[in-house]
Amino acid sequence: MTYSLTRYVLLIAAVFMSWRTADAGAQPTLQQFKAWLIYYTNNDIRADYNYDGRVTPTDFNAFLINYNNPPTNTGWTDLTPSADSRVIYVSSSQGNDSNDGLSQNRPVKTIQKAYNLIRDGKPDWVSLRRGDTFFESLPNWKKSGRSKSEPMVITAYGTNSARPKILTGSSKGMRATGPEFRKHIYFVGLEFRPHTRTASSAPGGIEFICDFQDILIEDCKITGYADNLQFQAPKGEVGTDVRVRRSVIADSWAVGQHSQGLYAARVDGLMIEGCTFDHNGWSQTINGAEPTIFNHNIYVQTSCDNLTVRDNIISNASSHGLQARPGGTVTGNLFYRNSISILLGNEDERTTGRIEDNIILEGKDISPDLRRGMGIHVQFVDQAKIRNNVILRNGTDTGLSEAISLIGGDNQPITNLLVEYNVIYNWLNNVVIENESTRDMIFRFNVVYDNTNESPAVRHFESSTLNDVVSYNNTYYVGGTSNWFRARNRYYSLNEWVNLSNESNPISINGRSFVDANRTLTRYAQYQLLPPNAQLVLNRAKAQSRLSWDEAYSAPAIVEFFKDGYTLTN
Repeated sequence: MTYSLTRYVLLIAAVFMSWRTADAGAQPTLQQFKAWLIYYTNNDIRADYNYDGRVTPTDFNAFLINYNNPPTNTGWTDLTPSADSRVIYVSSSQGNDSNDGLSQNRPVKTIQKAYNLIRDGKPDWVSLRRGDTFFESLPNWKKSGRSKSEPMVITAYGTNSARPKILTGSSKGMRATGPEFRKHIYFVGLEFRPHTRTASSAPGGIEFICDFQDILIEDCKITGYADNLQFQAPKGEVGTDVRVRRSVIADSWAVGQHSQGLYAARVDGLMIEGCTFDHNGWSQTINGAEPTIFNHNIYVQTSCDNLTVRDNIISNASSHGLQARPGGTVTGNLFYRNSISILLGNEDERTTGRIEDNIILEGKDISPDLRRGMGIHVQFVDQAKIRNNVILRNGTDTGLSEAISLIGGDNQPITNLLVEYNVIYNWLNNVVIENESTRDMIFRFNVVYDNTNESPAVRHFESSTLNDVVSYNNTYYVGGTSNWFRARNRYYSLNEWVNLSNESNPISINGRSFVDANRTLTRYAQYQLLPPNAQLVLNRAKAQSRLSWDEAYSAPAIVEFFKDGYTLTN
């Protein structure tokens, strides 16, 4: 596939014109565009933008269409009251519940009073004064907005840059229950925390345990509850269209029960975008709230559908960073120090999914007795793609630590799995195919590099799966040993592996190197002129808000930093 200079100029001009009209949150970087253009002009499968297995002009058209018509949920959601909206202002420092609340000069004092003044089925607003602190929970929210374009909004006003704090003691933040159908309700720019809870209480943060539709959580900070967010429709029902965007969801914990950053069941259409999920499911200071296998940053049940998780920082979970049990799309996220970063699939029914362009750093154990450190765990999928991920530097020495792991019984087959263009660097166990029912897997253009652990680049638990994996054009290096591969209980050199597995064109790195193999989150802190401390990066991410947003502490910037470093030189 070749193009004239004129075609190049027109191509670049068209894309840059599309960037000018796109929302800032959707724009690719110049470097990302250059990379994609090189792939496209060289007929590289990484330019397969519509995922049909070929590189054609259709892919370029799809690329342009996406950036000329960026997703409406990029950037921030701009909200404006309708002509007939009733906006109730609330100030704990300046308000009085005898006021009508219809002006910033006449605010009411309590959220409960404001709730009493808004109307069900109307695009009414409750606006809390920024910088104020409210010592109360939100009521059982039984009122709805008019439509998706005219929602009911609970948000903030004023010139202070601090979100209004809703400190709920040992009580819930807001729990919507009962038979009423809640719809078109948006929580924007608020902070929730149970500031006096003890080990004997387990309140939830924001919870919809009812029929619901069109729920937005944006620019909120929710910390310290048993479940910071919960969306669970009644049995036999399905809630729809939940968006959690650019929020901080952190430090959930519980004693004697499970605890999640976000839990979802029976939801169709769940999008989690641009958030920071950190340290959910456990506490280092509360006796009985230690990490367990049951607690996660994000736990999405099999009963959900149409899951999208993109551009998030997901770190320090008790167990899983993300349990994507229904499958779904997982793209552009930073996973850092999770015991299992991503689970795709479940034990009961086949799913489909795509895991692409994620950075996975430094897996950890759940506890000294619960050894993990797994990157991507796939089970019982019918069709899935694992593409362009970078999996770096496992932090545990357990035998259960695997960068990409295919696990499941004979009745849980993994079929039609494409694994391509991933980089695995000094994990421990690299690619492990434990599922005996793995069928129709393609493994191509991956780089597996291990000069520390000297574990096999690829391991088949059973020799029978060798015929069901088509491998070609992968690059390998396992330092200090010739045993680069393993099938059942025997190790193989590269040449022996070619004869055994029929892998085509496997490549030894042979002196090639990465652009910068020393990139870590600590190095990223230095890159941003911070002291060399990875935790400072997370702290900055957890301090993000709409009024103090810095792209440097969002997932896309950090992901790009690592992808640039872990590219092989020619």
